[in-house]
Amino acid sequence: MMNIILSFFILVISINVKGATFQDEDNNIPKPIAYISLAQPTAVFPHDKKKHTKYLDLINSVLSEETKHKIYGFAGGNYHWVITNFGISIDNSSLRLKLYFSDKKTEALKIGTHFLLSYLMDNIKYLVSRYMHKYDFEKNYGGDLKKLAEDLKALIYDEFDHKFKHNLIKFEKEPEDEKINKKGKNIFKTLVHNSDIIIQGYFIKVREDGNYTDLTKCLNVYFNINISKGNADSNYDLKFLKSEIIELVSNPLRT
Repeated sequence: MMNIILSFFILVISINVKGATFQDEDNNIPKPIAYISLAQPTAVFPHDKKKHTKYLDLINSVLSEETKHKIYGFAGGNYHWVITNFGISIDNSSLRLKLYFSDKKTEALKIGTHFLLSYLMDNIKYLVSRYMHKYDFEKNYGGDLKKLAEDLKALIYDEFDHKFKHNLIKFEKEPEDEKINKKGKNIFKTLVHNSDIIIQGYFIKVREDGNYTDLTKCLNVYFNINISKGNADSNYDLKFLKSEIIELVSNPLRT
């Protein structure tokens, strides 16, 4: 998908960094590294059907096995993006989705969930690495948050059918069994079409000296983004940061 592009822009943090910078290969001006902190996603079914519970548990099992709290670094960003809640609502009333709720299709459902997770993570990281510099969450909270929600919706939903049809979505790991792989991708497509993504958290202005200790006394943008195939909503509040959030952006590897 975007793996080659992402490998250039995204640094998975592997050392303790404070006030870190990244030097662009085209010039000698160091750029501060901003972080994106991703909370572990959690899936929910909006319709209470006991017979669907084991399939929801299976989906959440895949999400928990493959994603713990992750932190990525990227050069030139203006804000740290701390995601404290990452929810995926999947419409379990969908007739197409219910076709895959079968004991004979659990392996394919696992694979489809893995594909969904990889797809969401890649698009979030892509947006952060390419677009975060254009948002101003100090002077234009509502307007730029709306733009971000629309940009994320465009990446995840608006372009999906075209990319899926033309096999433009690539994954690092795919099953060798072609039949299982095809079923997994069909489930992935169904999950995307029937999903609703909720992301909540903070935008924190990057400081080159890495000192964020005074932020307990400052109001920061707390965002709520809700996107789906047909919708992009956003709202915000101004909140004081908790000490654990400040510790996260100050010392990302110690959290």
